[in-house]
Amino acid sequence: MSNVPYYVAGIRTGLKLGHGEMTDGMIKDGLWDVYNDYHMGSAAELCAKEYKFSREEQDNFAIQSYKRSANATEKGLFKDEIVPVEVPQRKGDPLVVDRDEEFLNVNFEKIPRLRPVFQKDGTVTAANASTINDGAAAV
Repeated sequence: MSNVPYYVAGIRTGLKLGHGEMTDGMIKDGLWDVYNDYHMGSAAELCAKEYKFSREEQDNFAIQSYKRSANATEKGLFKDEIVPVEVPQRKGDPLVVDRDEEFLNVNFEKIPRLRPVFQKDGTVTAANASTINDGAAAV
């Protein structure tokens, strides 16, 4: 998702004098509900409200999920599912990516203090929502 481009509509045939409007491709093609015309984060807020998931329940689930991910990685449970990828660096040896890194970035103390992302009085935060991440699959 980190390499999704920005779009400029109408540029194929040229633009008239002035600026073209750029659209974030990740939002437009990945994180936008085209049927209901809102961000997927808003859909998460609606689900939490409908099923009465409290902020505390969502935060606790997120913490549990991060801990499970760290534990599974530590035990090597994903080794057969992840193919190491070498990422060339400007200097030195390539960086080898051979595991999910998201669980390494979490600060459990901050989770309950994070502000909601999609609604002022919402319950979905950067920690208890799905992360923006990259991944790949091959057959």
